[in-house]
Amino acid sequence: MAIVVAEKIIEMVFIMLCGIVLYKTGLIDYKTVPRLSNILLMLVSPLMIFQSYQMDFDGHLMWGLGLTLIAALTTFTVIIILTNILIRNTEYSKNGISISSDYNLQKNRIPVEKIALIYSNSGFIGLPLINGVIGQEGVFYMTAYLTVFNLLLWTHGVIVMGGAGDLKTICRNLCTPTIIAIFAGVICFVTGIKIPAVIDNPIQYIANMNTPLAMLIAGSNLAQSNIVSSLKSLRMYYLCALKLIIFPVIGMIILYIFNFQSFDFNVPFTVFIGMACPAGASAIMFAERYNKDSLYATEIFVLTTILSLITIPLLSIFAIKLFGL
Repeated sequence: MAIVVAEKIIEMVFIMLCGIVLYKTGLIDYKTVPRLSNILLMLVSPLMIFQSYQMDFDGHLMWGLGLTLIAALTTFTVIIILTNILIRNTEYSKNGISISSDYNLQKNRIPVEKIALIYSNSGFIGLPLINGVIGQEGVFYMTAYLTVFNLLLWTHGVIVMGGAGDLKTICRNLCTPTIIAIFAGVICFVTGIKIPAVIDNPIQYIANMNTPLAMLIAGSNLAQSNIVSSLKSLRMYYLCALKLIIFPVIGMIILYIFNFQSFDFNVPFTVFIGMACPAGASAIMFAERYNKDSLYATEIFVLTTILSLITIPLLSIFAIKLFGL
């Protein structure tokens, strides 16, 4: 399976390179990228998630979904605790030069670092990757991970960024197309409701756009970045090591200790893939929303995305052996 993961990563990199070329040649511009992202988040990914539930009810899968939910909540809790310990008011490295602690710098960057480390790009990269490696069942289990992701992002994440909101605001934030698709899908799965082919087929066609569209967007984002400045920051390498190596390995160990693999290999492996993904675009979105350092968030997003193309296949080898496939 490690070879399959590597092959899927290579396929995704190829599409990502196409995204870079499209941006550099002007076929996609900076105004188009957010619109494509909205199409992916509001239509394509939710339909892909909903379509993954269009199967006959299976008690084994239902238990697996519940276990994935527990596994995701457990690993998220541990990573949140570790992030609060490891990311504190400290010295930064800017353009290769260490600078002393600065209140404004910390205020604008520390929350961004925490969000980037905790909330990965499991929707843009994890979902298409698990779909390519495991298939429909992988997407099915990944929806549990994404449920925990969204619940924590719009509650804990808002608090981390210094935002405040009442219960009504939080509930509105949680009513995303992804969450709605998950709940609608679960209802159809449990009750045995099947969508007619005349509707299911168009849903499948749109859902199949998920991987190419996500990678074109990722490539367009990479094309807009200045990777050279990111490579000069020692702090950035520290964050990448935490996000792409240390945290996924810790998560792997936790999943193994709790013996999730004894039920189904796909449960811990799906959660592992979610954790191993690079920093998500949510860090950039939240930085802009709460007036933090969005450029810094973009640098973390770009560098972790590039390095994850190496770390995910390598760590997958250990995950596969550990979980006993």
